[in-house]
Amino acid sequence: MVVIGAAVVMVAIFMAAWYRTVIEEGEIARSVRVSVQNISVKDVDFNNNTMTLTINFGITNNTDKIITVSKIDYEVIAEGISLGRSFLSYEDVALVGRPPVFTKQTTTLSSEFKFNYNSSIDGAWNRLIRGDVDGVGWNIKGTADIETAWSIIPVTFDEHL
Repeated sequence: MVVIGAAVVMVAIFMAAWYRTVIEEGEIARSVRVSVQNISVKDVDFNNNTMTLTINFGITNNTDKIITVSKIDYEVIAEGISLGRSFLSYEDVALVGRPPVFTKQTTTLSSEFKFNYNSSIDGAWNRLIRGDVDGVGWNIKGTADIETAWSIIPVTFDEHL
């Protein structure tokens, strides 16, 4: 009888944890927003025809929980042409060492994105060299893995600047 009682308690605990995770996932999906705050040119290597951009992501947490970001996968599109994909990862950092996103606040995370020149992006490339980052039509889209103490929730974003 004791074994059956212990089994019932274990099943109840498992079901309560699962239910909490399902509720939490819905709240995170509705209340956490990923945006691109700005893009800037960090470096231009004219010898190798490469450019490095700094992309600042804003993670806004409208929940009552402290969250972290384990990874942001994203694609950079300029003037309708894909410049490539990249990621910002904290997966190899312990949960307590990752950048926190506190309740009702926005945290900025910076990522460097390096790409090569090609003739199809000539107009955007020239504007960027002149410092006219705002003159380029940007689309940054991807997924951020948001972590709580109980789960990892993917949050998608598609930002046009």
